[in-house]
Amino acid sequence: MAIQNYGTVASRNLIRAAQGMLEHAQPITVLGDFGTQREMPQNSTDTLVFRRTLPFGASTTGTTIENSTRYVGTPDITASNFVLAEGVTPNSNTITFQDVTVQLQQYGVLFKYSSKTEQLYEDDIPGEMVKLTGETLAEVMELVRYGVLKAGSTVIYANGSSRSAINTAISLNAIRKAARTLESNRCRRVTSRLAPGVNFGTRAVQPAYVVFCHTDAVSDIRNLPGFTRVEEYGSFKPIHDREVGACEDFRFVSSPLLKSFAAAGASVGSSGMLSVGASNVDVYPFIVIGEDAWGQVALKGMSAIKPVVLKASQTNHANPLGQFGYVGASTWFATVRLNDAWMARIEAGVTAL
Repeated sequence: MAIQNYGTVASRNLIRAAQGMLEHAQPITVLGDFGTQREMPQNSTDTLVFRRTLPFGASTTGTTIENSTRYVGTPDITASNFVLAEGVTPNSNTITFQDVTVQLQQYGVLFKYSSKTEQLYEDDIPGEMVKLTGETLAEVMELVRYGVLKAGSTVIYANGSSRSAINTAISLNAIRKAARTLESNRCRRVTSRLAPGVNFGTRAVQPAYVVFCHTDAVSDIRNLPGFTRVEEYGSFKPIHDREVGACEDFRFVSSPLLKSFAAAGASVGSSGMLSVGASNVDVYPFIVIGEDAWGQVALKGMSAIKPVVLKASQTNHANPLGQFGYVGASTWFATVRLNDAWMARIEAGVTAL
């Protein structure tokens, strides 16, 4: 019934509601500001296709994940094959495209309030619900992104050869391994991010590999040799408001939403690592991304979010006496890994302070 009555609200109110929701969604997201962005086309299918050109000499036989080839093999070019013979036209080549498809899912948040709350309560409850709708929907989207990205196949352990062996904090050696992996697969540094504001668009950033991590790990990151705090960047500009600092080729961005694998590591013992239950080490993913490693339908623009604002004063067959109202929103969204060789997950413990 809320859908049938959606159009009865003045469009100006809906626009203001959508803007308010998007503005309150922004501070929640860090992953959502990066990745290859696509706007969802209207009146289309529920499947979105990301297409890219493969590097010359690369193949699509890298690794098969979830029944779909997600990353290409390392480009293999032999220089002697390009030697030209005098007076002979060389063999021609073709380019190869790769499509990665992802199915959109609909997500929604809905709040309900009484007419007494709307008319007599001292605070603007519907207005607060608009804010909370944006924050909640943004957090849901961020957790969807995080779930997809932390499931990537390229993993580097801070110590040992499995998650269950982890009892060490992040190290310079671990992030250098990540750099070596990405570089060997022709990964490019991130050069753009989603621009601040409610409108859809991107802005250029200084090239770097971006590392996303939980806020618990910030103290260990600051202890990395050669770490530079944001305040010490000089002419360099932060790529995100939640950026912690930089180390070598990497920029670190933290968020409390990027939770650990609780108690998934080795026995705490005398390691000094953090543990939710004081028994086994909590393992924290550090997600390292390069350009075009993953894609998403962005939570941006007026077409990205569909607000619902039904005041209690609006009567209809379901609400004949105007006793309740609704505030909520829905969106269609999807996240997909486009190239597992252009992203890596470092798994490490966090020092217990």
